[in-house]
Amino acid sequence: MVYEQFQKAVKDSLEERLGSGYCLSFQTVTKNNGLTLDGICIGKAQEHTAPAIYLQTFYDTYKKGKPLPQILDEIMELYETHHLPEDSFIEELHSEIPLTDRIIFRLINESANRSLLLDLPHLSFPDLDLSLIFCLSLNKSDDQLLTALIHNSHQKLWNLSTEDLYLAAISNTPRLFPARINSLMDVIKEITMKASDTEIKEEDWAGLFEPSPLSPPMYVLTNTFGAHGAACMFYEGILKDFAENTDGDLIILPSSIHEVLIIPYSSQISYEELAQTVFSINQEEVAMEDRLSNHIYHYSKSQDHLSIAFTSSFPIGTMNP
Repeated sequence: MVYEQFQKAVKDSLEERLGSGYCLSFQTVTKNNGLTLDGICIGKAQEHTAPAIYLQTFYDTYKKGKPLPQILDEIMELYETHHLPEDSFIEELHSEIPLTDRIIFRLINESANRSLLLDLPHLSFPDLDLSLIFCLSLNKSDDQLLTALIHNSHQKLWNLSTEDLYLAAISNTPRLFPARINSLMDVIKEITMKASDTEIKEEDWAGLFEPSPLSPPMYVLTNTFGAHGAACMFYEGILKDFAENTDGDLIILPSSIHEVLIIPYSSQISYEELAQTVFSINQEEVAMEDRLSNHIYHYSKSQDHLSIAFTSSFPIGTMNP
């Protein structure tokens, strides 16, 4: 079956399994860095929301020989274990009264998301090729994080300026998602103890940046949840305090939207070599929607200022040259 036939077969089979009380539809979802995914939404008539289950990965396994009934079983299991936000959260999301205590920010690449940013209130940092976008944190548990992206329509409904959103987010994000900085060696040990093949996190970087006795120390900056932790760079005082503790400037490697690597500055370090390593890992190890940047960043302790130290000529969506 070609992809379109596969989509129809999945929808028809699921409708037959679920019965008349369910409504199924296809939806194309735009993700980070311009990635678009085809999803099938499965919802009950009385529900206000429906999860979108992306089909491309299932189609890839089908082409490799996995039977369609087995794929349908996996989709059903994914749907049945998916936790939707409570209806009260959905109602409040569309209320004229904003949930200011739940507004948080996330960090994304600016040049790779220009189309997306047209519909999102955001704080632009063009000199860094980065932007802060805003979300509502709906629910947070040990195994799931539910958020809702804040669009221009929400901002207009709530009558909040971008500065208002930022002031709420700069207070809420560190409170709801505290930053953590650990040595790369400690992270490697933690990953070794509870390794998982189902998520792309620091392990992809750990194997390639595993330090030797002669290499500079490396640290991982993320949040306690381990998701969208690169935004911690913009927590007030986080880089300044760490630079004070290490008594020098910092080099920052954007490993993904979930975390960054920090290296104490040394004149012996080649920015160009680091940039090539970052680019290679982004292409080979990091999923498109999780990439943050190919640039290398420098934090000046004396000026309390973050800047691009080496500019990559390749945007984060390009293939290897």
